[in-house]
Amino acid sequence: MKTRNTIIALTILALSACSGYKQDTYRVYKTFDEYAMKEIPFRITEKKSLPYAMVKRNDDTIRVLLCFADTTQNQSIVYINKGEYWYNLKKYQTDPILYYFTLCDTIPIYTERYIQNDTIWEYEYEIENFILESNSLTRHTRNNEVYISVPDTFRISESNRLDSIKNFISLYSEKYPYYTSKKIQPIHYSYYNKILRNDTLYIYEKPAGTNYRLGKLRAVYKMSNLGIIDMYRGGSIIYEAKVPKAE
Repeated sequence: MKTRNTIIALTILALSACSGYKQDTYRVYKTFDEYAMKEIPFRITEKKSLPYAMVKRNDDTIRVLLCFADTTQNQSIVYINKGEYWYNLKKYQTDPILYYFTLCDTIPIYTERYIQNDTIWEYEYEIENFILESNSLTRHTRNNEVYISVPDTFRISESNRLDSIKNFISLYSEKYPYYTSKKIQPIHYSYYNKILRNDTLYIYEKPAGTNYRLGKLRAVYKMSNLGIIDMYRGGSIIYEAKVPKAE
């Protein structure tokens, strides 16, 4: 019940604050740079238009509201200052439609996120029947991404979770094989290069042993002026992209 009430409250906050915010509480920005943890203002020549980000800061918390023309897509994000890094917890319902009508958890997927020095470290897991099952660890930078699939029994340290993630991902290419569908690999990694050209994001997968500078093109996304994948333009537009399939 507490979780349900909290989610309802955050949803109401995100829907109402974007349309009727108080200037002394939230300030409007073009977007929020999550890697640098700072606001990006509109240029003087730019007109303030949706989507945009609203940001409220205090000593230990940054609250960001991502506001869209379709208010049902608004998002509320809370970052907590842990001293050496910022912490954020995301929760996703595996059946969002059922959750929307019942407000009861389906099989929630959690992503613990640790932001430090232009790098985002993530630990993803799900909880089914009160049992935690690990899914993956990921290291994001502006230019690349390392994804490591782990067994459901994997656990990170309770005392120093960020260091535990870093230590596991370090020397990943020497410790674990690259992903292949030809055999079962309980722990494996994938590596991706990211190239942003104007408002288009290109994702290249670079398998081990290839000579491609960037890798094989896996996905192409249009970005909104928030700097995130534009939900209104759908998924990957790789088949429309006029670029080499490998670079």
